[in-house]
Amino acid sequence: MPINRTPPPASPVPVSSDDTSQSQTTQTRAIDAIERTTKLHSESAPDIPPLTLNVSERKKRKHDGVNPNIMSYMSEMFSVYTNEQAKHFKDLQIIVSSIKEQNDGLKKRASILCQASMMSFYSRLSVLEAEKRQDRYIIQQLQEKIENMERKSRFSGIEIRNIPKNNEESKENLCSTVKKLGECLNVNLQDSDIKDVYRTNSKTGTRPIIVEFNSVIIKEKMLHEVKKFNKTKPKNEKLNTSHLNYSQKNIPIYVTETLTQNTQKLFYQARIFQKSHKYLFCWTSRGIVYLRKNENSSQIRINNETDIENLRKTE
Repeated sequence: MPINRTPPPASPVPVSSDDTSQSQTTQTRAIDAIERTTKLHSESAPDIPPLTLNVSERKKRKHDGVNPNIMSYMSEMFSVYTNEQAKHFKDLQIIVSSIKEQNDGLKKRASILCQASMMSFYSRLSVLEAEKRQDRYIIQQLQEKIENMERKSRFSGIEIRNIPKNNEESKENLCSTVKKLGECLNVNLQDSDIKDVYRTNSKTGTRPIIVEFNSVIIKEKMLHEVKKFNKTKPKNEKLNTSHLNYSQKNIPIYVTETLTQNTQKLFYQARIFQKSHKYLFCWTSRGIVYLRKNENSSQIRINNETDIENLRKTE
């Protein structure tokens, strides 16, 4: 049950002895009532805080200063922490220095290895380049030898183009055609003068006839007579199929030396150069290509494409 707190006692007033004894009796009863009430509440409701007397407590004044023992302890702790951090930092500096030294050593080794590798590479490269030049020179020499061998094998041959092909053509027919061409050119050819005769493949036009004579002299005579024949005839009467009694439309007949594949390509390039740079003469003799600027200039031998390029630079 709630307790009605009594107000604080009034300022002391002089009382009589009867009043004093009465007052003490009243206080004693009040205290007993509080104790009974407290005991009752503690037994019925243990969570209710106990009642206390309204007794004022004297508060002590706080000390304004700091405990010197605490300051000393904190200073000591800070000093220990600082020393530990300095030690850790020094250890880190040592580790970083060691890593830096190792890194510098690795850089030096890598640089040395790189330089050695580069020197070895350049040395090997120079050797390979020298070998390449040597191999190129040997290949060029071999190509020239093969070309010369092919030229020599064709020294006694001629090539006849634009002669129509018969349905049933044989070597005998071809041999007769060649002898008929010789009669037209005033060259008396016998079967014994002809070593071999055959047609070759051609991408355009009729397949040319290759004639191999037994003598270079006969070949030279045939070529000479062809030039002589065409020189004395007008353009529409130069050597053509009508001179061999072919019924087809008159087709010009060309008689040249038998050239190797490389010489044919070189001769074609030389003729293009002749037209573009206004050279008067371009011909072949014994498998060699020649150029001449005019009647008064000397002949120029063309051995390869480099010679044509050099002529272009000088023009």
